[in-house]
Amino acid sequence: DAFLSHSWTDNAELKWDALQTWREDFRVLHNREPRVFIDKFCLDQSAPQFEDRLACLPVFLAGCNSLLVLCGESYLSRMWCIVEIWVFIE
Repeated sequence: DAFLSHSWTDNAELKWDALQTWREDFRVLHNREPRVFIDKFCLDQSAPQFEDRLACLPVFLAGCNSLLVLCGESYLSRMWCIVEIWVFIE
């Protein structure tokens, strides 16, 4: 349903609260739990093929109906976050 975009350095508690608010809104609207692509859980970042998997980012984003941006203080200064937005709207 959604690709989660966020900066790992932003406040985890604020991001968790925002995610739970979005989740509850989704549940009310769709009468089910959302499916969310979270990079830390969907990509093994320690695997030797990690960089190859990053090349698949457009495919991962295309499989999602929306981009859920949890924009904290550092989000817009992180190049990778901007790349995720750019790839999604492209």
